[in-house]
Amino acid sequence: MTSPSPEVQVPLTGIWLSAEPIQTPIDTLVIDMLASNLASRALREAELEELRRGVKLADVALEYLGLRTISVDGDGDPPLRVVASDSPRDSWRDALVLPEGDRPIGILINTADAGPLVLVHEVFDRFTEPEKELVRRYAALAIRGEPHEAIVAALRTGVGEAGLTKGLRAMRRSVRLLDPTVLFSPDGATRVQLGSLSRTTKDILREGLQGDYLFILPASLFEGRTNYADIEFLVYLNFFLRQQARTRIAGTSRQWHVLHRLLTLTLFGLFDPAAPETPSFEKLAETYGVGSRETYHFLRTAHELYAARHDGSPGSPLLGVDAYVDFFTLDGEATVIPLPSAEVRVAPSGRGFDVRIAQPDGRSSEKKLEVGTPPRLLRPIPAELREAIQFASDRPRFGVTPLGTSHGFDASGDFTSFIIWVNGKGILVDPSSEALAYLDQIGVAPADVLYVFLTHVHADHDGGLVEKLVSGSPTRVIASDPVFRAFVEKARLLTGRDFEGERLVTHISANPGNRVRIEVAADYAELETRWNLHPIPTNGFKLTFGGRTFGYSGDTQYDPATLEDLRRRGMLAEAHFQDLMYFFWTPDGKPTVDLLYHEAGIPPIHTDKEALRALTDAITSKMSLVHIADGEVPRGFAPSKPRLFATQVLLPTTPRSRRRVLLGAMRHVAYLYDMSSTTLETLLHGAEIVTNFPDEVIIRKGPVAPGEPMHFQIVADGRVSVRDGRRVITTLSRGDTFGEWGIGQQRGFRAADVVADRPTQAIRLSEEQYHWLVGKHPVIQERVNKMRGLLPRLQLAQERARLKAALEPGARSVIEHMTASQLSGFAIFSLVKEFKQGHHVFVEKDKADGCYVLLSGHLAVGTEGRFTSELSEGDVFGEMGLLEGATREASVTVVSADAEVLFMSTQSFQHLLHTMPAFAGGIWETAAGRRELIRRRP
Repeated sequence: MTSPSPEVQVPLTGIWLSAEPIQTPIDTLVIDMLASNLASRALREAELEELRRGVKLADVALEYLGLRTISVDGDGDPPLRVVASDSPRDSWRDALVLPEGDRPIGILINTADAGPLVLVHEVFDRFTEPEKELVRRYAALAIRGEPHEAIVAALRTGVGEAGLTKGLRAMRRSVRLLDPTVLFSPDGATRVQLGSLSRTTKDILREGLQGDYLFILPASLFEGRTNYADIEFLVYLNFFLRQQARTRIAGTSRQWHVLHRLLTLTLFGLFDPAAPETPSFEKLAETYGVGSRETYHFLRTAHELYAARHDGSPGSPLLGVDAYVDFFTLDGEATVIPLPSAEVRVAPSGRGFDVRIAQPDGRSSEKKLEVGTPPRLLRPIPAELREAIQFASDRPRFGVTPLGTSHGFDASGDFTSFIIWVNGKGILVDPSSEALAYLDQIGVAPADVLYVFLTHVHADHDGGLVEKLVSGSPTRVIASDPVFRAFVEKARLLTGRDFEGERLVTHISANPGNRVRIEVAADYAELETRWNLHPIPTNGFKLTFGGRTFGYSGDTQYDPATLEDLRRRGMLAEAHFQDLMYFFWTPDGKPTVDLLYHEAGIPPIHTDKEALRALTDAITSKMSLVHIADGEVPRGFAPSKPRLFATQVLLPTTPRSRRRVLLGAMRHVAYLYDMSSTTLETLLHGAEIVTNFPDEVIIRKGPVAPGEPMHFQIVADGRVSVRDGRRVITTLSRGDTFGEWGIGQQRGFRAADVVADRPTQAIRLSEEQYHWLVGKHPVIQERVNKMRGLLPRLQLAQERARLKAALEPGARSVIEHMTASQLSGFAIFSLVKEFKQGHHVFVEKDKADGCYVLLSGHLAVGTEGRFTSELSEGDVFGEMGLLEGATREASVTVVSADAEVLFMSTQSFQHLLHTMPAFAGGIWETAAGRRELIRRRP
């Protein structure tokens, strides 16, 4: 056994349990592992470089990575150091169990004393000897600098294609034992999983379609922001790719009722094959907003065209949900479920289940399955593509950025989703969970996503929208009436919540035949929709702005021969035929759009890409293929796929549009809410637009040198934190300001550091401009003084509200999640009131006219003369009166010598919402949380 000398250096790389091309470089995992010891991204990247160059001693390197050595495998050359994590969060374990991940079993680093080190995760010890040998051979080639593709080829030559596939599959199965939601039988033929995520189908496709699967539904189908009942694509996978195999699911009888309705909605749309009779037009018009008999017949034709039938012949009965799912009821203490390959015993245990798999040969495996926060695979976004759109002022006046371009049966790609930019603001189309994460990774502020367009309610198109609403983000949804009402029903089934009733979702109706004007940053875009040929109600659309038009086909079957046949047989009305054939181009082959995203998924319910290639060059030159895997589009094929994250510009940004966006950011400033456009434009004209990078110190705490210029800054995009040493005092985002207090009150000393947390764009104004502003508008200084006096006390109240919410889930406060800008607005529009001992702040049954924050003193709460609770400094009370009016449910009385409260009247609150629309973000979901708490009380 030999070890490379310390002078030898190898590329920083990984050892992967995958024969496919690697999606995520090992750098991403190493950076994540360093986070537990290095909070700064810049320091983590510096440490990564040292691991690459071999500067650190081996033990120090492991300490930084949060690892400890548990053994050394010396049976190969080089030796493998088996390590375990010492970090509270095991990033390496998360990467190994990540659905559709690359499974990095090893990491190669360089050290100053031991030379190149091969670190392998402790799960390596569970591998059989032949499996370990594959890892050793991989390491030997990797340490010589061979790339992954060459190593896979060499391993394949050594053990054969079947041997490599078998070995990798067995090792990945062992790795999955680290996943608390999965259990395999000893022979690997049976897999039991608690819940199903959006990525589960992709993971199964990578592992190979074989063996028996059983999915157990957890007690809560939707927990946190995660859907654990995302079983639509599992059902499609088994039924259509495994010769009509039924998906085995276990849960309670109530869950089966919910699941049955959910699958009916997503498999069949508005029609249930198992229903005793087909719903009438009048019924669907009332329930789902189907607008005409012609639309009713079109939707019914699409449903019957694609639905599976008993014997496959056109006239035989349609198959219902029971033909797709084999459901096992778990209403007892323990349930034994017989499968072809094994017997599975399932018993409830706390928030999970005790599961035992017994094979016919007597061998068994058992484990407690529990749900947890699932790791998520995100692709790295090239810097130049991220920087093009991270700031609103740099985004195109009209353009499109693809955030995913594949479909649910692609083991490697992300679901198709994209964002349309109009005046720097976004319309997010068919959001996936990954699309939301990519927008955050890019740095797009949630407030910049003004609308979501929903084409239909299949899980690969609406999963991110459910997550967005569950997180409490108010959303305006553009959709046809049937699609929107189906979504509201689906969301209620999954989460138990009525997002429309909670005012978290606002519907903008976009029915075919009615053009819709969409307001975006004081301009208007025009939207036109059509009905698509798909199993459930689905729409395509065209969006026109500034004389340019973008089109999206949505999921549909574009097949001229099929469409002609349906029209000839009287099954397709002329208007629908024309829309399906010529919505994006004319009959003579001329495009009516400047850019078209056209789906090219798996036929027959999607469009064959060959049908699109047959179109004229004039059309295909404007077209990009989406909803198709990269590997399904040959090199040189036209039309091609758009590059992921690369923004396609229809109208570029201009100095005027950039200025307009920056003025919009200035209007978010709490104390500038009523300033005239002339005042703001004058300030902007003399301002400097600056960009700060993560961890860059913008203002340093301490004395100001004589003659040193001072500035106040408005955050236009990004996020900064105000820090006192390591303690974060507050974080600032768009519309927040800093520096003005130092100019107005503390000339000569800066009280804190201001540091960029992520790429940040700021409008930097001079001391002279500040004095000009307050001289012209003295009320500005009054507002700033009021904010500075009240903000620390409001931040204390906010911290108490967060602690209370952590101890009492559902006890949410109106200020709990307020940004610094929202707290400033709250301070400006509030009134400080003083009360003496024994005085009532308000009395039970009084009309509720606002809410209160207790700044000092002690209060008692009582109902019907009985003491029920007490309030202390920092507590917020009376919010439901602020949000919903009605009458007080209790009396609040001062029991200390005196008390000081901050009062926000309902009238001031409404005025604040009207004059500062950004203030509304996060408010209505508080009311929703309170309603939910009240609803659940016994």
